[in-house]
Amino acid sequence: MREMTPSEMLKDPMIRQMLRADRITLASFAALLDAAARQHARPESDKAFAMSKRSDSWNVDAAAYI
Repeated sequence: MREMTPSEMLKDPMIRQMLRADRITLASFAALLDAAARQHARPESDKAFAMSKRSDSWNVDAAAYI
């Protein structure tokens, strides 16, 4: 078993069904995957800075992502 690529995740019927159930658009999920990939690709020094700034980023209205 291997990890799915972002493209495969966007096409996967089970993931699409869960997104529909959670009322998350395909575009917002694609943006989330892109942001995660960019964060993962950052050098370690940039990640430490981003993590220190991130604590309040979770305090957003979930409806903004629907």
